[in-house]
Amino acid sequence: MPSIKLTDQVGVDVEVELKENSAIAKYLKDLSKLKLSKLQFEDLKNIPLDQVPLKTLETGITFEQPIGLGVDDTELTIAAGVSGGLKLLSAKDKQLFDTEVFGDPITIRDDQIYVGAQATAKVSSELTNKSGDLSFGFTAGSQVSLASYRLFERTGNGAFPSCLNAVKETIGAFVIPGDLQDLVLMDRGTVATVEGSGTIKFSGGMNLLTVVNPLVAADLPDPIGTLKLASGGAIKIGASFEIEGAYQLRVHKVSEEKAHLGYYKKKGTEFGVKASASVGLSGGIGDFDSIEMVLKAISSDPKVDAEELKKGGLTDAQVESIKKVVEAGISRKLELAAAFELSSQGTSEAAFLFEVEFAKLNEVGRAAVHQALDGDLTRLAVASSDLPPGISLVRSIFTEVQKEKHTVKLNLLGIYNFISVSTLILKGTVMFEPRTGEIIITDKATASRIAASMFNFAADAEKLRKVLAESVLITAAYRCSKLVTHQPELQIVHSYIEMHSKTNQTVMKDNLDVFESLGLMTKSEKEQLVGLASQFGRTMFYAETSYDDRLVNDLFLKNGAPRRSEEYEEAGRQALALLVQSGEAEQFRRLPARDDSLWQEMKLVGQPSFRFIEKLKVLSATQLGAVTSDYSVIVWWAEAMEEMSKNLAAIRQFLAANPTTDPENNTFKSLRKKLASKLREVASTTKSEFGDPWGLLAMDQCSGGKAAAKALITSPQLSIFRQR
Repeated sequence: MPSIKLTDQVGVDVEVELKENSAIAKYLKDLSKLKLSKLQFEDLKNIPLDQVPLKTLETGITFEQPIGLGVDDTELTIAAGVSGGLKLLSAKDKQLFDTEVFGDPITIRDDQIYVGAQATAKVSSELTNKSGDLSFGFTAGSQVSLASYRLFERTGNGAFPSCLNAVKETIGAFVIPGDLQDLVLMDRGTVATVEGSGTIKFSGGMNLLTVVNPLVAADLPDPIGTLKLASGGAIKIGASFEIEGAYQLRVHKVSEEKAHLGYYKKKGTEFGVKASASVGLSGGIGDFDSIEMVLKAISSDPKVDAEELKKGGLTDAQVESIKKVVEAGISRKLELAAAFELSSQGTSEAAFLFEVEFAKLNEVGRAAVHQALDGDLTRLAVASSDLPPGISLVRSIFTEVQKEKHTVKLNLLGIYNFISVSTLILKGTVMFEPRTGEIIITDKATASRIAASMFNFAADAEKLRKVLAESVLITAAYRCSKLVTHQPELQIVHSYIEMHSKTNQTVMKDNLDVFESLGLMTKSEKEQLVGLASQFGRTMFYAETSYDDRLVNDLFLKNGAPRRSEEYEEAGRQALALLVQSGEAEQFRRLPARDDSLWQEMKLVGQPSFRFIEKLKVLSATQLGAVTSDYSVIVWWAEAMEEMSKNLAAIRQFLAANPTTDPENNTFKSLRKKLASKLREVASTTKSEFGDPWGLLAMDQCSGGKAAAKALITSPQLSIFRQR
């Protein structure tokens, strides 16, 4: 067996025999000596490992010259000088790995001690476009940390080996998990890790659930009929991912025949995620499979809609553009889903974790493991039933991405105008929202209002937010009219999204206020989460509420009669009080929200006289302006809701008395005309604040807090999903 020399701080040498599994013998080129600069071997040779003070063993490892690592070519280089060191970990440390850095720690029992050896190396710049045995997916030119933890347990007589012998064994059996054979030869209990920054790749097929959001466009409808829609269907896609950031590859030899192979995100760090979705089978220009797949997910009669589209004369170019838009939207949705799963709050498991049973591996499985050690999990990040023999899935974010909280939403703006999906597609435009991946199928007039100036088929986020807000409001009213029928599972979705490149505690608190206001977390939990960090990095916040027919009816009518503006004012004021809380810089805005007598006085004197109201005299001009703005929005919304309620009550009463009425009946047409006029007015005067969280909460308060609700926030420090 080959050997190397270890030298202590006073120049004493000891010979270390390199084991069969030694990475030093296999990968390190021309290494013959290591210096352990803080140790004295004489002090360690007779002292048992469990009697060594923990810090006594901590020392740097000095390399006399740069050392290359690799099989044929140099793939990693350890610089000359001190690089890495030794460390002893016992039951006093409780576990291997700090849970604040990497998850899934390995518990250390009272009868166990680990000795760890670690070295820092640099990835060769020549590995940019190839996979080497020691590339691990890491970026060319970057720094990586190689560590090997050897397990020592009490022998039959209850003794541990001497400290010096333990050091010699740890270095002599140092493991770098470069290929499958390295894993096979690892001793039971050994843990080998490689940490650095790079890219993990994976791909596979999946069924992504859809949520359909049928909305009225501002150009209000004439048709009476039944919407040909369904919700909750699935789109079958192929998806490939690249996750770029700091991670740890970890191999734990749990028995002689098994090892756990895991990939762990470094906590608190930002990850870049790129996803590419492929919809349809052949992928050729004009391939109609992709459109038929979408129709099957959202149409109650997909065959008819498909035939209508074919008869409608869609060109190959139009079919291809629709496919690309759908794929772009789904790709973005998958990126957000993967990013959430990577940083999900409370997640202590690996992003990917597999159990490998060596004796059961076939050629395909061996190739899959080797490919995975290069950072490419394409053959492993699949359904458990598709894994090669000998490999079982413990956890994968790929399976988490497919869960219901990551559904793709299709906003059908104008579907009430055209009744069928095919007609809306033929006479409209298919777009997507680049921030969220939501797909929008809309009439051309609305498309021109929301189009982004620089990207084809992309919607401008702020323009879309306003249009969706007004559409939710008038759709709720139109649904209540019962002029158009639909499948009972179809709901109206009212949503809000906010993204920040940098997020401080104030912004995080504002976002979590919405969670609390929707009853998705307690105040104390919110305060605890806000205190986790002073900066939360890049964040995405999303919240939505959903309304079925019963709740839509309750938004406007009570026992068949229209609701009064005072009820809406109270709901709007309560929403404001939930969002602007005591102790905040803007808590002055709570004055009219919580003081009934002040609110009544404001209504009595009117806005021009607010400055003369005694309770408001304490406010500065800027503060009074904010209170006046809040008042205006709440009163606008309350009056608009009351007026719509009156029109809806009239048309519902007519339909109840005349269930078989002729659509051309003059009285019926007059009622519809009045409703349409009022809805157009509401659409044209919708305040921008209704597209903010206040509007979402005001409608929820109006429903008595009975709407289905969900909220999600993603950041490097904190990611949460809640629903009710």
